[in-house]
Amino acid sequence: MTKRTAVTFALITLIIAFVVAAHIKEQQITMFPSDHGNLAGNLHNSGLVFEMDGKVFFSNPADSNCLYSMDPNEANQKRLTSMGVKYINGANGLLYFYMDSTKKSDKLSGLSTVTNQYGIYRCKVNGRNQTCLLRDFCGEVQLCGEYLYFQVNNGNGGTLEKIRVDQKNRSTVANEKISPVCYNNGTIYFTGVTEDHNIHTLQTTAGDAISTIIEGNYFYPVVQGDYIYYMNGDDNYSLWRTNLASGNAQPVVSDRLDCFAMNDNYIYYAFSDPNVPSLRRCNLDGSDTVVLYDGIVNSINLSSKYVYFKVYGLDDVMYHMPLSGSSPASIFVSAY
Repeated sequence: MTKRTAVTFALITLIIAFVVAAHIKEQQITMFPSDHGNLAGNLHNSGLVFEMDGKVFFSNPADSNCLYSMDPNEANQKRLTSMGVKYINGANGLLYFYMDSTKKSDKLSGLSTVTNQYGIYRCKVNGRNQTCLLRDFCGEVQLCGEYLYFQVNNGNGGTLEKIRVDQKNRSTVANEKISPVCYNNGTIYFTGVTEDHNIHTLQTTAGDAISTIIEGNYFYPVVQGDYIYYMNGDDNYSLWRTNLASGNAQPVVSDRLDCFAMNDNYIYYAFSDPNVPSLRRCNLDGSDTVVLYDGIVNSINLSSKYVYFKVYGLDDVMYHMPLSGSSPASIFVSAY
């Protein structure tokens, strides 16, 4: 072998090694026990908006609910999937979501228009490496540490299952279609479905052990700070909260709610009233209620800068307004 041939062979070997190493790194799935997905309030409202690492990911109703990314100020919008998504989660530069090909972008052509895809998917934040983790008809999805907990729809009423984010260790957690979306520090808080409507805990780091913490007729729990908030079915679906340390319960909003979402500062909720329905905002203790929009609203989702919502009868349109209410609600004009 000549010297030139040896050098050429060495260079080719280095290039191949570099390409292989880059491919292996590209395929690696980073996961940590401390990972957490979307806000519980967002996921209770179908998980249409999710913010991570300076980007907002959203299901775009103007483009068949396809997954898009944008800056928090709504600039630089980019489509990431060609089919509809919901229950958007993510961590460590990866996104997890439920995708369903019953909603497809009208920009598709060729074989893409006839494929039938559904299930829980994973991809990078730029949309690359889209991988189906499981092919099943699923409901709510939440990232809880190294696992995705998700509802499975079946003829027996449904189940709660989990799968590790690297597509390993799928198992059934409960033979009940309980909601996994209220997750906090290793614990899922959920409302009973078949036997009661108490609030229970599921310890994801202790063998998925289940226990009851609050007895009543309660729905859509959200842990915020020292409290767990929930809609009280025994009190006309008003909003209550219970201190997780003391167990003391108190009313927060006396209005009847259809749904709500919250962050560290405010609660945003749909006031259910046949005469004056509206989107309202109040402080975490229920004080200083402000009407933000008049009408029947749903699908309330929050980012760091905006509250997003839909209006009854207009499923293909999303509205938005600053969290502070500094400007009125308007139709969210997305890239399409």
